Amino acid sequence: MGKSNSKSIQSSPSLSSISSVTSIPRLLKTHRQNKSSSSSALTYFSSSSSTQLSLNSPNSLNSHLEIMSQYPSSLNENLLNSDDFNICQYIGDRKYCKSGIEDVNYVYPVDDDEVDRCQMQHFLMKHIWEGNFSAPIEELLSSYDTKILDIGCGSGAWILEMATEYPRPQFVGIDIVPLYPSEIHPTNVKFRQANVLTGLPFEDETFDFVYMRFMTFAFTINDWERAIKEALRVTKKGGYVEIMETDLRWYNEGPFDKTSIGKFLQTQNMELIASPLIKKYLNKFSNSEINHEERKIAIGEWGGKLGKIYRELYGWGSRNLRKVITDNGINDANWDHTVEICLKQLNERRAYDEINRFWIVKSLETEEE
Repeated sequence: MGKSNSKSIQSSPSLSSISSVTSIPRLLKTHRQNKSSSSSALTYFSSSSSTQLSLNSPNSLNSHLEIMSQYPSSLNENLLNSDDFNICQYIGDRKYCKSGIEDVNYVYPVDDDEVDRCQMQHFLMKHIWEGNFSAPIEELLSSYDTKILDIGCGSGAWILEMATEYPRPQFVGIDIVPLYPSEIHPTNVKFRQANVLTGLPFEDETFDFVYMRFMTFAFTINDWERAIKEALRVTKKGGYVEIMETDLRWYNEGPFDKTSIGKFLQTQNMELIASPLIKKYLNKFSNSEINHEERKIAIGEWGGKLGKIYRELYGWGSRNLRKVITDNGINDANWDHTVEICLKQLNERRAYDEINRFWIVKSLETEEE
């Protein structure tokens, strides 16, 4: 069984300054539609001094937005409508994966609004962790022979940034829905429509680094075992596997928050506190030491500018869950109002949650039970 090496990190780096966060979704949509927007209008971050980071600064969220705007994240309708992988449908003005399809469990929409939310989540996570990965793969990233896989790549935000920053390795992103750019992307990137739960279309020990994150709302409790086993299968001996997830367990939550998340748990066969499952199955399928780091992130204005951004993302994500809430009989006629009450209570009680990263080196021998 694998050993565990955990580092408990009590807080994230703070944002020294963020300008208006009242309408991140609208700002991202505007940026996508009008890349000529001025840097002053789109400035989010400033340095620890009073110096503003402009759109051209490599450390600015706006520079990330500008990079991402080069790689359009629109859906490939030809793939979505093909006979062999027709898994999406419109419900009202939103697009979703169809329900009832075996091994397709993603409950969020798969459209531009959700892509924008995931892009913002990516940039915020990079800031919180001060980088896009925790595993010690710097030497691998300098080699032309290195192959890297992103499981559940979504819009491709992580892989596009990594491939731009590290042009030598070959990057592959897979997802069940082609939200990633189908044509315009760095030359060292390939995207492929695939489902880790039905088996990755790669030989054993293909990749030097396999990365997976944000799968809590894509996997049922039973899916985690298959997904982690498959990720390890395609990883080379001596290669790295890294998994990042947020545990949706609110510390200092209020009674309304506890009731609301309890209702959701009753309707879905999903584990919102995924870190124990990740540890369990990394232990089961590997003899390697499990390296674990965590960040505790404030939710709401009590956590300063970072807390405001995180609150905005929480609200955005919660509103995008409206369909699955109503589908499962919650019958809340005003879900937006419910979300705002929850967020208000989280801020008043100074609540926070945990984000975890786990990484291992695949050992020469693997263990299966």
